[in-house]
Amino acid sequence: MKKLLFALVAFGAISFSGYASNDNLFELNEDKINSEMSALNELETYVEMNENATLSTVSQLNPELTSSLKYSPESTMAHNDFSFDDMQWGSFAWGFCCWPIGIFTVLLNDSKGSDHKISYFIGIGVSLILAGPTYFLY
Repeated sequence: MKKLLFALVAFGAISFSGYASNDNLFELNEDKINSEMSALNELETYVEMNENATLSTVSQLNPELTSSLKYSPESTMAHNDFSFDDMQWGSFAWGFCCWPIGIFTVLLNDSKGSDHKISYFIGIGVSLILAGPTYFLY
C-alpha cells in the first residue's frame, strides 16, 4: 500500500510540476524589426547601385553597412572549416556511445547547430573505427 501511495504521489508531483506558457509566443517588437529592416534596405540600395559588389568588398569600402549583419566575411561562420576548438563533446558522446538515441537528441533537435551535428558524426565515425575490427574478430 505504501508503494502504491508513493507511486501516486510521485506521479501527481511530476505531472503537475511543469506548465508551459504561450503568453509571449507571437508578440512582435515592431520598432526592432523596423530598425533592422532599415539597415538591410540601405545595404540593398547600395548593392543595387553597384551590381558587382560582393560582401567582402562592401565590408571593406563601407563597413557601416555590414556592421549590423550577423555573418560578416571575417566571422568564423563565413568559413567552412571545423577545428578541434569547435568540437561539441556532448554531441560527440551521443554519437560515440549511443548513436540511435543521438539521432533524436542531436540530429532532429532544431536548437542544435552545425557544430553539434558534425561532432555527432565524428563520434559515430570514431565508434565505427574502434569497434569495427572487434566486430570482424567474432
